[in-house]
Amino acid sequence: MPPTADTLEEAPIIITLTEFESQPMVAAGVFSQPDQFGLRNAHSNLYAVANDQDFTFEFQNAQIDLRAWPVSYEWSYGDGTSLTTANPGSAVPGDGFDTETPTSHRYTETGDYFVQLDTLFAGDYSVDGGPWLPIAGLARVSSEPHLMSIWRSERHSVAETCLENPSGVGC
Repeated sequence: MPPTADTLEEAPIIITLTEFESQPMVAAGVFSQPDQFGLRNAHSNLYAVANDQDFTFEFQNAQIDLRAWPVSYEWSYGDGTSLTTANPGSAVPGDGFDTETPTSHRYTETGDYFVQLDTLFAGDYSVDGGPWLPIAGLARVSSEPHLMSIWRSERHSVAETCLENPSGVGC
């Protein structure tokens, strides 16, 4: 006897990567120490701040609860170099000047660079309060570009103040 509508089991609801990526995930904030500038050949500390996120929405006549959390950070420093890490980095005490960190970068030339960051989020979901199920794949969320201005510095030894020698270095 063929199955009837009453005997057919409903197909399970599956949240795909496409549906996951369609959620309004907040991109990671990108920060630098010192703030938006550094010196050529010195470490510029860059770091991300990304948060776990929760969403609730209707999908195929069911309530979906979805959780997302950052798992990977893809940095593009704007000078042709990049880094992928599970570590978002962090602020360091003081201004962070020339402090090497897991996400710091040394620029070898002066100029303005736009740092790009893509954060990859893993996720899981629950249908109508049921068990949590993993989402296959990672959602990529791009942050706003972060401007870094890289300067050069010069050192000079002086024996006189600018009052004593107004045409001296730095006067």
